[in-house]
Amino acid sequence: MSNSRKISIGVALALAGSLLCCGSVWLWLAGICARKFLIRLLFTIALAIAVYILTYALIIGGILWILIS
Repeated sequence: MSNSRKISIGVALALAGSLLCCGSVWLWLAGICARKFLIRLLFTIALAIAVYILTYALIIGGILWILIS
C-alpha cells in the first residue's frame, strides 16, 4: 500500500472518529496544522536542555581539571 493511501485512510479514520465523538472538525484540522510546529518546538527544547547540561558539565570538568593538575 502506498504512503499517500495510508495517510488518506488515517485522515479519514481520524475525521470519522472526531465526528462520532462530537469533536470539532476545525479543532482537528488545527491540530494537524499545529503538529509540525509542536514537534519542532519539543525538539528545540530537548536540544536546548542537552546543550545546557553539556555546557555546565564542560565548565565543571574544566574547573576540576585545573584544580587536579
